[in-house]
Amino acid sequence: MIRTLLISIGLMFVSGAAMAADVQYDLQVDGITCPFCVATSEKALKKIEGVKTVSANLETGVISVCADESVVFTDEQLKKLFLNKGFTYKSMTKHDGCTISPNEAAE
Repeated sequence: MIRTLLISIGLMFVSGAAMAADVQYDLQVDGITCPFCVATSEKALKKIEGVKTVSANLETGVISVCADESVVFTDEQLKKLFLNKGFTYKSMTKHDGCTISPNEAAE
């Protein structure tokens, strides 16, 4: 019984180490003023492999992106992405872990 328990605990640690941690990027973007603006930006960001959820706040102009740790955004990449959508990328803040949930992103 103890051996089975120890094996189970060991497998939990091994599988947990193999799973990628989530990160959150908060992107400050100028020109995001309507739900259509949000939708086009979210669609472009969700096409990036590893992006899990996207949420935007029209009042603050912040788009939050939850992704696995393999996703690494650069300022140049984001400037180009948002310029192609008609917006101006300003800055990015990266956090360990995500505070947005899939339910929040759907709102």
